[in-house]
Amino acid sequence: MKTRRDFIKISALGAGGLAMAGGAFNWANGSELRNELSTKAAGKNRKLDRYPTYCEVCFWKCAGWTHADEKGNIIKIIGNDEDPHCNGRLCPRGTGGIGMYNDEDRLKTPLIRTTENGRQTHHSR
Repeated sequence: MKTRRDFIKISALGAGGLAMAGGAFNWANGSELRNELSTKAAGKNRKLDRYPTYCEVCFWKCAGWTHADEKGNIIKIIGNDEDPHCNGRLCPRGTGGIGMYNDEDRLKTPLIRTTENGRQTHHSR
């Protein structure tokens, strides 16, 4: 019969093995392979163009890559591996940038302040 101590030892060895395997995957240039695989999965084998960008959600301004289809529609946003702030990963707010971009309530033109009957109002062009 295994004891609790044996279970903890086995669990720790398994977690350590997974951590080493993940490090070896990144070491063997796995980040490019991971990006290519996720691009194919997100784009359903469509050709996606990659554009550099940065996240404007918080003060860190993490660098990232925007993947867009042939029509210019943004399909996904990922972090830039060379950015020291995000190390290739964006926070949930940063990856939610697609939702903010596609939001139907998003302002697409600037609001213009006008005065009508002594009251200020805002309207778009």
